Amino acid sequence: MKIEGQIVDIIRREIFPGSVEFEGDTIIAIHRHETGIQQYILPGFVDAHNHIESSMLPPHEYARMALRHGTIATISDPHEIANVCGKDGMRFMLDEAEQSPLKIGFAVPSCVPASPLCSAGAVLDATDVTELLEDPRTYALAEMMNYPGVIDKDPDCMAKINAAHRIGKPVDGHAPLVSGEHLKKYVSAGISTDHEANSLAEAEEKIALGMKILIREGSTARNFNTLHPLIKHHKDMLMFCTDDLKASDLLEGHINKLLRKCLYLGYDLFDVLQIATLNPVRHYNIPMGLLRPGDPADFIICNNLKNFSPTATYVNGIRVDELPYRPVQQLPNNFNAPFISVSDIADNMEGKEMFDVIQVVDGDLYTPHVKLSKGNMGQAQKIVVINRYEPKAHIGIGYIKGFDMNNGALAQSIAHDSHHIIATGSSDELIVKAVNEVVRMKGGIVVADPNKITSLALPIAGLMSNSPIDEVATAQQQLITHLHLMRCPLMSPIVALSFMQLIVVPELKITDQGLFDVMEFKYIS
Repeated sequence: MKIEGQIVDIIRREIFPGSVEFEGDTIIAIHRHETGIQQYILPGFVDAHNHIESSMLPPHEYARMALRHGTIATISDPHEIANVCGKDGMRFMLDEAEQSPLKIGFAVPSCVPASPLCSAGAVLDATDVTELLEDPRTYALAEMMNYPGVIDKDPDCMAKINAAHRIGKPVDGHAPLVSGEHLKKYVSAGISTDHEANSLAEAEEKIALGMKILIREGSTARNFNTLHPLIKHHKDMLMFCTDDLKASDLLEGHINKLLRKCLYLGYDLFDVLQIATLNPVRHYNIPMGLLRPGDPADFIICNNLKNFSPTATYVNGIRVDELPYRPVQQLPNNFNAPFISVSDIADNMEGKEMFDVIQVVDGDLYTPHVKLSKGNMGQAQKIVVINRYEPKAHIGIGYIKGFDMNNGALAQSIAHDSHHIIATGSSDELIVKAVNEVVRMKGGIVVADPNKITSLALPIAGLMSNSPIDEVATAQQQLITHLHLMRCPLMSPIVALSFMQLIVVPELKITDQGLFDVMEFKYIS
């Protein structure tokens, strides 16, 4: 079979009229012509780091939309479901991904739980991680979030890193605000990427030590506007990723949205395409075609090189941009949380004058640790975390500033990375109402006011829906609309709340054990 157009050769950095000839799943020739029709044939894009579960979609449904946007491969870290269901959750993702043409290269979760100070639904020790790294469907050791453990050469951390090196797979990093001697120790362990840089200076320090920087545009965490100047001088050291992308945002675009932004800002086309394709393919050894004879017949067709909206996507010689919806047959879960009452989340403020409060920063995972006097606690609202794996739930109680809900509450079973139930709201009664609906569904998202409940059930591990992406995106929007009617000012309040348990991102977070000072790396209540 032959397809004609303008061939975009990202390796030779040229565009020429020609055709791609392929038989079965392999390109057998690239032909040059004198003239060609005005459509562009180019390699598909790679998302160099994501968590499919954050879309609230299983792998096949996620892939259906990503392929439409021209993404042909991903490096996906399933540590969300691994924290809930352990190796069984990881195998569920591996098996489901095989039903999709998207080339999902899984990274083996390195931190389940995210820290020894977290309580998760499962533990992946060094033996488990080594076993999973030996699976040919895995391509890397996923982000090593326990950076204090690496810096201090914790035996379990080092055993996982050494296993990846021995097997010949790269190790991804996660080191927000780590610098100086601590960063040198972290990188010297053989950690090769980072997607958590918050400033150009931080990114450039990491690049100077040999780390590759992933420019991230997710539903909440976004550093493109900060880091895009790196493209001018460090194109060989960059990749693009989405990290955590909700279904409604995936409907609008994927890696192709980052390319559009780059070209709008005037960056060189081939530099941008190199970052979106060649760099991740080489770094992770992804078996994805780059429009060369002998490569897999993987490519996309676009009418122009400005908006990167494909008219067709091919993987292994088969057109895959119009796949049908395919429901999941098995629904793994791990959910034992009890119903709660108002007395379970009551706290005693008597005799206390100053309070430690989490400050939400819209569009950022970073949460400053602020102190409020008792007289100013009207600026904050309660936040609770209920252990979802134990029938006698341990409950962490704290306060958060920034959600500002008026007569309402939000509760959900998505809370990175342990995925206990997390909730915040304007009153204990409404928090309990929302939490108990999540318990009834055995996982999901609930917005409650005195008169109404809006919900989205997540029967797959309390993380993913089993409905088509359009239905999930509509439900997500209904939840956000309900929250905004309560005057919650956050752009993505559900995603924002989901990161309040992640005790490896500064400064103040909360778990079922209470408030956690990330900078001191210890519980403070």
